[in-house]
Amino acid sequence: MKMKDQTPTGSTQMPDLDSLLEKVRPFTMVPRESLLDLAHLVSAVLTCEIPGNFVECGVWRGGASFLMADLLRQAEVQDRKVWLFDSFEGLPSPEEIDGAEAILYTRNTNSPWYFDNCSASLEDVQRSATELGLAHYTEMVKGWFDQTLPDYRERIGPIAILRIDCDWHSSVRCCLDNLYDQVVDGGFIIFDDYYTFDGCAIAVHQFLGERRLAHRIENVIGEWDGAEYCQSALFRKGKPTWKWMRQLYRLTQDIAAIIPPGSSFILVDDGAFGIETAAGRRAIPFLERDGYYWGAPPDGSAAISELERLRQSGASFIIFGWPAFWWLDYYGDLRDYLNSKFRCLLCNDRLVVFDLR
Repeated sequence: MKMKDQTPTGSTQMPDLDSLLEKVRPFTMVPRESLLDLAHLVSAVLTCEIPGNFVECGVWRGGASFLMADLLRQAEVQDRKVWLFDSFEGLPSPEEIDGAEAILYTRNTNSPWYFDNCSASLEDVQRSATELGLAHYTEMVKGWFDQTLPDYRERIGPIAILRIDCDWHSSVRCCLDNLYDQVVDGGFIIFDDYYTFDGCAIAVHQFLGERRLAHRIENVIGEWDGAEYCQSALFRKGKPTWKWMRQLYRLTQDIAAIIPPGSSFILVDDGAFGIETAAGRRAIPFLERDGYYWGAPPDGSAAISELERLRQSGASFIIFGWPAFWWLDYYGDLRDYLNSKFRCLLCNDRLVVFDLR
C-alpha cells in the first residue's frame, strides 16, 4: 500500500525547536541533525517517564547541555538536572590508540574547529547558563574525569541520558567505567566522536566486549555537500532501540493530536507496541478477546465482522500501526470496506487512521 504523508491539524510537536537550536548554536559545535536527535530523545525520555538526570562529559561552551536544560525548563520539570563535566582547560593529549585524525587535530592549531584545543572557562559557561536562564537546571563540575566522576557518582544518581563528547580513548573509557552502571534500563548513551576518532570507537567496543553487552549501535545521519554521513552514535540500555522508540513516540503524538480524549479506538499493531500508546484514550486490540490481542483474522470477512462488532460497542476510530500495514494489502476486503465507508483522517509512515463515527 502506498503511503501518502498527511499531517493532522493540531499535531503535537516540541515548541519552537528552531528557536532553541538558534539559542544554543554559539555554544556548541554539534551539528544540527545531532542536536535535533538529542532534543527528540529528551522529549521522549520525559514523555515515557524514563527516570534519571542528564549528564554530559565534555561540554566545551555548554551548548548541548543547554539544549537539554532548556527542554527541562520548557517542560517545567523540577526533579531533574543536567550535569556538565569538563576540565574547562581544553583536551588532554591524544595517544597512539586515538588514531591519525586525533594527532592531526592537535597539530593543526589553525583549523576552524580547533578553538584553542576546545578550551572554555568554567566561569564563561556558568555566565552563559545564567544569561540563558538555565542555571537552575545545570550543575557544573571542573576537573579531569578520572578525578571527578568517582567522587560525584552518588550525587548524580540515576542517569537517563549520558552524552559522552570527550574525543579520546582514555576519556571515553573513563566515562563508561564510572557512569554506565548508573544509566537506567531504557536510558541512552551518546558518543559524539564515535565516527570521528578511532580511540572513541575502540573504547566503546572494548567496554561492551569486556562486559559482554550486546547493545545495538545506532547512528545519527547528517549531510555534508549533498552527501550523507554518520555524525554520532548511541545505544539504548535495553530494548527496543531508539529508532523503534522514536517512531513509537511520534506515533503517540499523532494519536494524541487526532483522537479526542476519552475516545475508544481499535488498534491494529500485530501486538507489537505493548505499551500505553495514548494516555486518556482507550486502545482496543484487534482481534480482541476479553481485552487481549487474539491474533490476525482468518480472512477479510472476519475482520469486517469484528470491526462492526467493536464499532457498535463504541469504538470511534481504527488505527493501523506500521507493524500491521501489511493488513491493508493482505485483507483487501477490509481495506476496500474502510475506504468506501469511512474517512481516512491520517496516513503517514507510522499509522493510518479511519474515522468510524
